[in-house]
Amino acid sequence: MNIQKLRSIMKIAVPAIAESLAAVIVTSIDTKMVASLGAQAISGISFTTQPKLMLFAIFFALGTALNVFVAQAYGKNDRDEANSYLKAIVKITIILSLVLGALLSAAAWPIMKLCNRQPDTVHYSVSFFRIIIGLMVFHNISVVLNGALRGIGENRITLVSSLAMGVVDIVFNYLLIEGRFGFPRLGVAGNAIATVLGTVVACLISYLAIVKKTDFLDLKGVFSYSLRKDKERTDVIRIKAGDIVLENLFIRIGFLVSSIISSYLASSQTAVYSVGMILFNYSFAFADGLGKATLTLAGKSAGAGNTQEIRYYRKTIHRIGWACSAILSLLFVLGSRFFFGLFFDDPTALREGFHTSLIVSTLVFLQIIRIIDISVLRSIGQSGIPKKIAILCVLFVNPISSFLFTMVFPLNIWGIWLASFITQAVWFFAGTTQCRRHLKAMTSKMENTLC
Repeated sequence: MNIQKLRSIMKIAVPAIAESLAAVIVTSIDTKMVASLGAQAISGISFTTQPKLMLFAIFFALGTALNVFVAQAYGKNDRDEANSYLKAIVKITIILSLVLGALLSAAAWPIMKLCNRQPDTVHYSVSFFRIIIGLMVFHNISVVLNGALRGIGENRITLVSSLAMGVVDIVFNYLLIEGRFGFPRLGVAGNAIATVLGTVVACLISYLAIVKKTDFLDLKGVFSYSLRKDKERTDVIRIKAGDIVLENLFIRIGFLVSSIISSYLASSQTAVYSVGMILFNYSFAFADGLGKATLTLAGKSAGAGNTQEIRYYRKTIHRIGWACSAILSLLFVLGSRFFFGLFFDDPTALREGFHTSLIVSTLVFLQIIRIIDISVLRSIGQSGIPKKIAILCVLFVNPISSFLFTMVFPLNIWGIWLASFITQAVWFFAGTTQCRRHLKAMTSKMENTLC
C-alpha cells in the first residue's frame, strides 16, 4: 500500500467524516432537546426532513459539482477555470435561495399538510419548515463554498465551519427551546432559529477562509459576474450539475413519498423510526466523508488523466469503507439500548429501537460502499449514471416497496425498513456494476490512445 496516497486519503476523509459526524451529533442533540416537548414534536419535525432535503438537494448538487470542477481545475493548475465556476455557482445559489425561500416559506402550511398526515403534529412541521426554508440562503452559500474548499483539499476549514455551526446551534437550542437566561420560550420555532443562526456562522467562516486563507480561490467580482456572458461555463454547469440536481431531487422525491406513506402510521411508531434514521445517518457520515475523499482525489486524477491512480483510490477507500461498516454495525447493535434510551423511557419503544438497530447495522455496508462507487462515477464525468440509478431505486423501488409492505401487507413501520433494505441492495449492486464497467472502458480508452 502506498503510504503517501493513504495519507492523502486520510487527510481529506478524516476531516470530512468528522464534519459529517458533527452534523449528525448536532441533529441527535437537537432531537434530544426537542424531546422535552414530547414525542409529537419529534414526529412533527421529522416530517419536514424530506421536503427540506428535497430543496437542499439542489444546493448539495451545486456544491458537489463545484467540488468536481475545482478539483479537476486544481489538477490542471488552472486557477481561472476554478474561479469562473466558483463565481457562477455562488451567484446561482444566492438567486435560487432567495427566490425559492420566499415562495416556499409562504406556502409552508399546504406543503406540510401534504407531507404530514398526522393532525396532532402538523403545526410543529409548519413552524419549523417556514423558518428553516425562509432563511436557507446562509446554509446554501456555506454548502457551495465548502465544496470549492474541498476541491483544493482544504477539509480542515470545512470541518471548523461545521463545528462552529453545531456549537452555535446547540447553545441557542438550550436558550430558545425552553426559554433560559431571559430568552423567550419558543419551542420548535426556537429549534429552527438556532439552526439558522448556526448556518450564518458557518457561512461567514467559509467565506473568510476563501477570502483570507487561500491563494487558488477568489470571490472578487462574484456579484458583477455575468452568467449570460459566460454561456459556455453556465452550459457546463447546467449539464454536469443538472444531472446531480436531478439525481438528488429524484432521491428526495422518492423518500418524500415514503415519508408521506409512513405518516399514516401512529406518531409513536414514526418517532422511533425518526430516531432510527438518526442512527442510520451516523453511517452516512462515514459514507459521505469517504465519498468526498473519493470525489476530490479521483477527480484530481481524472483531470490529470491517470486512470491507474483512480483505481488505486477506489480499491483503498473500499477497504476503509468495509472496515468502518463492520465497526459501526457492531456499535449500533451493542449500543442500541443506550442510544434509544436517550430519547424514550417506554419499554416498547426501547424494544422497537433494538430491532431497528439490527436493520440499520445491515444497511451500513450497502450504503458506504455504494456512495464510494457513485463518487468514482461522478469524478470521471459519468454523472448521468448515478442519476439513472437514483431514479430507478428511489423513485420506483422504494415508494412501491413502502406502499406494498405497509398498505397491502400491513407490516407497519417494519415495512418501511424492509423497503429501505431492498432499495439499498438494488442501489449497491447497480452502482458497483456501473463503476467497474466505466473504469474498465476508461482504462481501455487510455491504453488505445497510448498505442
